[in-house]
Amino acid sequence: MAERSRPAPSASALLLSAALVFAAYRARAALTPFLLAAAFAYVLGPVATFFEAKGFRRLPVIVIGYLCALAFTAAAYYAIKPLAVEQGRHLLDRAPSYSRALQAYAAVGENSLVRRLPLPARISRQALDAAVAAAMTRLQDAPSSLLRVLPLLAHAVLVPFIGFFFLKDSTEGFDALIQAAPSRYVEQALHLAAEIDTALGNYLRGLIVVAVAIGTATFLGLTILGVENALAIALLCGITSVVPYLGVAIGIVVGGAMALIQFGTLAAAGKVILLFIAIRFADEILLQPVIARHSVHLHPMVNLLALVVGGEMFGFLGLVFAVPAACVLKAVAKVSWSWYATETGLQPGYASDAAEIPYT
Repeated sequence: MAERSRPAPSASALLLSAALVFAAYRARAALTPFLLAAAFAYVLGPVATFFEAKGFRRLPVIVIGYLCALAFTAAAYYAIKPLAVEQGRHLLDRAPSYSRALQAYAAVGENSLVRRLPLPARISRQALDAAVAAAMTRLQDAPSSLLRVLPLLAHAVLVPFIGFFFLKDSTEGFDALIQAAPSRYVEQALHLAAEIDTALGNYLRGLIVVAVAIGTATFLGLTILGVENALAIALLCGITSVVPYLGVAIGIVVGGAMALIQFGTLAAAGKVILLFIAIRFADEILLQPVIARHSVHLHPMVNLLALVVGGEMFGFLGLVFAVPAACVLKAVAKVSWSWYATETGLQPGYASDAAEIPYT
């Protein structure tokens, strides 16, 4: 029996994918709310699917869920509003004194290091002056850096609105995509969807769990230690914890500095640092094993490269979605290679004269 020729994979798919990625990059500002809404719907989709499997209609479940979320948000807002207003005013009033205290501690630390470093005093002081100046510049630029994140908060209403339609039509959209795929490639499409879901499912939902857990633990810990502006620091740590390791690192720097300024002792700053180290260990021991159990594992160097590239190209949003994007690319590469190896006979154990079974 003559061997049937297998079509070699075409480069047109790669060119089309590259063109779509370039177009998405050029239109990234306009696509931001849609990307956030897709992630929002992806995280909450299993809840609607669960109730739909129990016999409830999808649309009423989503509407009731939105109403419950709105009621919870309003209750939380009115519960923390007095504390937030009080700490916000306190932070604004004390900001100049915080800055002067940091400069004073920096000067004292610089003088101490100059005496201890095994270098000429002039060289040591010049190096430390440059380091302190760079740190103070970064500190002064912190408000403007935070302002660059504020446009994302403008999507607080738009994202749930778009996400509503993603939630309502997600199952029909997925079915339509599968139906549109040629019958020969349906199995690959389902395989790719399963790999992406495995890569992103626990990770994206885990980001929310980690952010809430770190923010709550930070607020409770700093409140017990008596550190001022505990709510503001907790919110900052919770929001930035969606970027791996960033939330705890910011908590150590900001919380430690606040404790040092408030109490004037290194022991107080050390307690805050130990608090965040404990939070980090609790995250690694209790949360990360559950989150990463069914996710696609990436090498730490790949994680670091993804964060650097994502932050450079897309800013804070790129840092948030860098690791999920790397997981998706890994899943796509895995499925693509499997398909290519099968089509070209490179798959180990592939018999060229085996009977072909069409995908259905």
